[in-house]
Amino acid sequence: MSIVFVPSPENPSLPLAPLDIVRLVGFATGAALHLYLCLMLFQRYGWRRAQRVLLLLGFVIGLWHLGNFAVAIYELLDFKVAGWWRKSANIVAYIALGFLPPLLAHAHFRLIEWFDPRMANSWFGRFLKPLAWLGYAPLVVIPYAVTKLWEEPYAQPMEKLGLLLLPFIGWFVFIFLECAVMDWRLSHVWQAQRERQFFRIFAVTMLASAALFTLTYVIGARLWPGLGRPLDLFAKLSSIVPTAIVAWYIYRYRYFELVLRQSVIYAALAAVVMMTYIYGIRRLSLALETRYGLRAEVVEALLILVVFAVAEPVRRATEYYLRKLFTREVGLYRELVAQVGGASANLGKLTSFIAFAETRLREALELKDVQIVPATQAREAFADACRLAEARQLTQLEDPQWLARLDAVAAYALWREARVVGLLVIRDKERQLTAEKREVLTVLSGHLAAAIENCQLLEEKVELERELAASERLASLGQMAATVAHEVKNPLSAIKSITQVMREDETVAAEYGRDLDLITGEVDRLNRSVSQLLSFSRPSAIAAAPALFSELAQTVVTLARNEAAERDVQLKLELTYDPQLDGATVAALKEVLLNLTLNGVQSMPQIGRQAGTVTIASQQLDAARWQFTVSDEGEGVAPEQQSKIFEPFFTTKQRGTGLGLAIVARRVRELGGTIQCVSPLADERGTRFAIALPVLK
Repeated sequence: MSIVFVPSPENPSLPLAPLDIVRLVGFATGAALHLYLCLMLFQRYGWRRAQRVLLLLGFVIGLWHLGNFAVAIYELLDFKVAGWWRKSANIVAYIALGFLPPLLAHAHFRLIEWFDPRMANSWFGRFLKPLAWLGYAPLVVIPYAVTKLWEEPYAQPMEKLGLLLLPFIGWFVFIFLECAVMDWRLSHVWQAQRERQFFRIFAVTMLASAALFTLTYVIGARLWPGLGRPLDLFAKLSSIVPTAIVAWYIYRYRYFELVLRQSVIYAALAAVVMMTYIYGIRRLSLALETRYGLRAEVVEALLILVVFAVAEPVRRATEYYLRKLFTREVGLYRELVAQVGGASANLGKLTSFIAFAETRLREALELKDVQIVPATQAREAFADACRLAEARQLTQLEDPQWLARLDAVAAYALWREARVVGLLVIRDKERQLTAEKREVLTVLSGHLAAAIENCQLLEEKVELERELAASERLASLGQMAATVAHEVKNPLSAIKSITQVMREDETVAAEYGRDLDLITGEVDRLNRSVSQLLSFSRPSAIAAAPALFSELAQTVVTLARNEAAERDVQLKLELTYDPQLDGATVAALKEVLLNLTLNGVQSMPQIGRQAGTVTIASQQLDAARWQFTVSDEGEGVAPEQQSKIFEPFFTTKQRGTGLGLAIVARRVRELGGTIQCVSPLADERGTRFAIALPVLK
């Protein structure tokens, strides 16, 4: 016995008309889609203030479709009793429809508050807020509408509510236009192209809905022959379109941090197959039987076999397409992980790797600012954050107070072998950092930690190789210096002694005194050059007695006073910090201070008057470091030469060895400090050398 199609109320002997099928399936789909999304939203966020309006909006749209679905079932089954069913379903549907416009506007305003508080507090937000609340005013007519819908005799809701139709549609169209404006404004808030596209599509959807309602109900196209019924039905089903867009973005991009499982997609496909059977195969088999006399049961069986035959290819094609949707994104993240992991080996230098990684993360994840801070370079809040993460075993800092200190929306500790080697700091608006991006950053944190450690190990290896090469060069230089000291200093001493003896002869002194002075001066200069060579070749200065820095500075001023007086240069001390120095530090800093002071004196030309001042100053930088500076008012150091002045044998003096500043830089490094050259200081003149050292405990 064959299955008979459900009759249409207009003609009980015929199968369902296409519009009846669209009506039944459309309202069922709308009810299921909206109520399912509401359930997902509630399970993810609960009854929070930010999502409450979205929940209510989805719920009332779901009730609108559910009520219309119940009415469609009643009419398509051609019930002659239980009229209360149809009237109750209409009341539920139209009460829900009454709440739809204000909730739609209210939800959009909540999105503005959520995504861009500054816009919500601007003139635009202050203008929209009362409009959103004013949208609830027309709901005062709901009791009248409920009474009219319950009255006998039964008539279509739009006929019973005819007096309210035009004002209601006008209200609806106004809300659509208002929401389109808000969506368009929101599309300019986001930096990511995906989010901008989402809100632009939504704005276009709102405008299209407004145009459809205006055409159908204001112009009266619902009464046109042929087009009237389809336009009326499509207008009633139009809310499915924006919700379907939201569902697509949830499935594709996990919008609102929701996950639409693939099982739901397959269930929907199964429903499509069932409807294909009911409204396709059955209709076709009956049509062929009526027209050509073919037995409906045989045709139906053959068509079912065809469906089974194509089911597997369709399933494979569906899975392939679904996988393809995510191929680009997964490929992007895999490429990002691979690039970050490989960059440390390719670049080697830590600063270059950090610059590369920050740029790639910022571009690939569409973030405003990304900062990677190695623990060895962390200062103040960053150093405290690294210590806190290590002490509490945190992989991510989530405390709002700590994030505020770092001026960040997220901060990830970079762990490597039970220690924090750095910090990954993300700065952007909260909404930009989706759950998907957070997962990628969590995965990348491990790769970044390994890459930072690799770069540091590589830099340490390179530095050790440089030190080893430098040690070998210094060993060779030491041997050479010893030879020079033996081969040069002894003859120089003999020459100087002979010169001094000749000066004791008055006749010789009177005739050759100037030449003897020149010889003595040149011998002294050569002796200083040999001494500098010996000093540079020694690994460290010979320890002296402990002293205060002020005592050391005064000693250096005394030693440099004669040469300063010859050039009319003043030596000045401005010491605000006076640490106690041990013997090794005193010996090293004596070389440093004397070299820098004499350089400052010699940088000012002899012009027969006071040429300027050389100032030695000191200050405490923080609890762990202090600094002293040597400043002069000489001609300064050219910018292109500042990177070379600490290299051995580089000099701008006609008769210099180029070892003075090299010795200075080496002694500072031996003390664990840093040296910086700043030039010019004022009026395109002057140089300042700043040496920062750790405070001795």
